[in-house]
Amino acid sequence: MQLCQRLEQILNNLRPAFSREATFQWFILLVWGVVLNSQPSAITSYVNAIGLTESYYNQALHWFDSKAFRVEGLTLQWSKWLSQHESLYRIKGKRVYVGDGIKVGKEGRKMPGVKRLHQESEDVSKPEWIRGHYFNALSILVGVGKACFALPLVLRLDDGIKSKATEKGEGKGKKKVKTSLVTKMADLCVTYAEAGSYVILDAYFACEPVLKSFRQNALHLY
Repeated sequence: MQLCQRLEQILNNLRPAFSREATFQWFILLVWGVVLNSQPSAITSYVNAIGLTESYYNQALHWFDSKAFRVEGLTLQWSKWLSQHESLYRIKGKRVYVGDGIKVGKEGRKMPGVKRLHQESEDVSKPEWIRGHYFNALSILVGVGKACFALPLVLRLDDGIKSKATEKGEGKGKKKVKTSLVTKMADLCVTYAEAGSYVILDAYFACEPVLKSFRQNALHLY
């Protein structure tokens, strides 16, 4: 019961990210559906897990297209709450973030965002090329005793789908914005990490675009 109450308390802190109460209540229901689900991940499974009938399926489906919230606004609200955690791990009094990119193989050829991806790995069991999604992820470190845990802040699909920045750069007379997986990771860190914090990234990201962006926003690459 205490665990359930704690989860409800955490979810209530995300209320400012929603402009409509009904949308927020559906968010809570779907989160519980994810937590309680024991079937393959799908909206139908989440609805079943919380005891709703199939007549609620369309309402649950429409939630994902709701204009009453933005994913970025929701993740920023989550980041704001998590950044106040009493057990944050710190280096020289500053918060520590961990980021990386991950490639997830997908079978669906017509699935949005799925594209051909190259895998840089010394593991011969991995194929050199796969079809899948490329995500950039950022977490914040929390320390309990000598243990250290990375709590996810945001996981964003950053390849295969046009970004708003790219769309703004298209059209006559408009300067095209040059983006890459590296610059997108830098943008993710700048958006979510507090100024003055340390950000731990793979050596792949130790390049001019990231260093320049970090310098401009008072972030330290660790």
